[in-house]
Amino acid sequence: MRSKWNLFGLVNDIPIKQKFLFIYLLCVLAPILSINTLFYRQIGHNAQVQEQENLQISVDRASYDLLQMVDECVAIGNTIAADRTFNELLDRDYADFSDYYDTYNDILRDKLRQYTNLHSYISWIGVYTSNTTISSGGSYFAIKPEDAGSGWYRKIAASRDKAILVSYLDANPMNPQQQMVYVSIIRKLDNYPDLFNHTQYLRIDLRLDNLMELFRKERSYLKLRLVDDDNRVVLESGRSYYAVNGLLTPLEEGTEESRHNGKEFSAPLGSASYLQGWRLIGVPESEQADQAQRSAWRLFILLALATIIVPSVLITIIFRSYNTRVSRLYKHMKLVKYERFEPIAMYEGKDEIGGLLRSFNLMTEKIKNLINDVYKLEIQKKDLELEQVRAELKLLQSQVDPHFLFNTLNAVLVVCKKYQYEQVTDIIRNLSQILRRLLNWKDDMVTISEEIELIEMYLQIEKFRFQDRFSYELNVDPGVLSGRIPKMSIQSLVENSCKHGLQSVKGLRRIAIGVYAQGEELRIAVRDNGIGLDAEKLEEIERHLRSDENSGRNIGLRNVSKRLDLYYQGRAELRIESRIHEGTTIRIRIPLELVITKEEENGDV
Repeated sequence: MRSKWNLFGLVNDIPIKQKFLFIYLLCVLAPILSINTLFYRQIGHNAQVQEQENLQISVDRASYDLLQMVDECVAIGNTIAADRTFNELLDRDYADFSDYYDTYNDILRDKLRQYTNLHSYISWIGVYTSNTTISSGGSYFAIKPEDAGSGWYRKIAASRDKAILVSYLDANPMNPQQQMVYVSIIRKLDNYPDLFNHTQYLRIDLRLDNLMELFRKERSYLKLRLVDDDNRVVLESGRSYYAVNGLLTPLEEGTEESRHNGKEFSAPLGSASYLQGWRLIGVPESEQADQAQRSAWRLFILLALATIIVPSVLITIIFRSYNTRVSRLYKHMKLVKYERFEPIAMYEGKDEIGGLLRSFNLMTEKIKNLINDVYKLEIQKKDLELEQVRAELKLLQSQVDPHFLFNTLNAVLVVCKKYQYEQVTDIIRNLSQILRRLLNWKDDMVTISEEIELIEMYLQIEKFRFQDRFSYELNVDPGVLSGRIPKMSIQSLVENSCKHGLQSVKGLRRIAIGVYAQGEELRIAVRDNGIGLDAEKLEEIERHLRSDENSGRNIGLRNVSKRLDLYYQGRAELRIESRIHEGTTIRIRIPLELVITKEEENGDV
């Protein structure tokens, strides 16, 4: 016999409320007080480290965005340098300005302008050349002495690289009394050694407003400076890039602002040769450290409150979970006394109470199954099967008309676009007759004659669409015209051939329809010379037609197959024959005794 004083027995004797209170005091409240003390000592340090990392990320992010602009401009320069025809036109000596203007108007005018239209961060793009037969203007300029003395020209002329990133001062176009900072990518157009008659440089000016916008995005975190390879401040947050003087000043190392929090943040623009020496420097704003400290303190307060409130809420939720499920179980057990075997419709859970609820639901279900005898179950089964057949028939019928109208209207749209809304009288008339016919067809069973009339109107639309590249043939036995078949059962096959079989045919598209009686069967064949199907695709379609699962594919064929099964009790047969690049034939066989004529249906025969 087990001792009642063992550990588990002692725990089992304690009320649940006291158990949860003991757990709360010993395992929640005491650890919270200890952890919060350590957390408060470390939170300041962690916040500072995190802030340093965030500031470095801000600098890296701005540096990356700027690098993307520069690299894209270099790529544009490489593309232009690789265009031999363009370089030949620039290297060519023109007889006179008239000869140059002819070439300019035909080719050169919009050659470079397209890049400024596509890239908002490009302010201007142009070519400077020593070819004096070119008239300066637009995007093409003959090199003048003042150009040769400019900062960008001296730098590219002395460089061995094909492309460089330069910063320099020039007059402000909006105010010639001021100077303005320019940041440009200069590319030598020297890809073809046989075109060295003249020296040519491509210059791409960056839009400084876009660069300053990158700086403004990080303004709340730090102050950014763009420094060039000569250690000059090119751009700076909150500072204008045009003035009478004081632009492109040397970077002052060790200022009070850069020493804030002990360091400044720097990121090189890239490792490419044309970016050597260029870097982005970020100096934290003075409020950042204080803001980080205040955020850490708020986080500490919120965490302390959460660690006390959350356990209390959790314990309350656990108690409510027990009480709610036990109450529901008690209520349903009282209903059993009055022979009401209702299952408990709620999430049971995976604990012991959940197991009890599942056992109760299983018990009530078994009792209900015993009460319902075999006769009642069979009646319900038959009713369900009948309703399923009706619902399936309505579903299949509801899919036919919208599917056909969609494809017909699509054909009209194609023709109207192709012929610019001309010569569409006949096709609109046919479409109107088709729509009227569909609206007047109340029953799903129609005569073969009515079906053939609908098919001929549809084929006339396709004939108008493809003109001389489409032909069709109708071979119908007059003796079967009065027979009745499911509405649009043949038309759906014709539409399927036109849409899928003949769509990709380059030459003459042909389709043939045959309806005739042979022996004791009505036989229908729709043959096209389309692209056909390989064996694997054909097998997949046949498997889909036999399946009860509706995946939304082969809607036309599936509708025909299902309706034939429903109307002819599975005695009708639909078979597909196809070979790749040889066409497709769809055959239907129906016992003649099941093809009821209109006179027979009305009792006249």
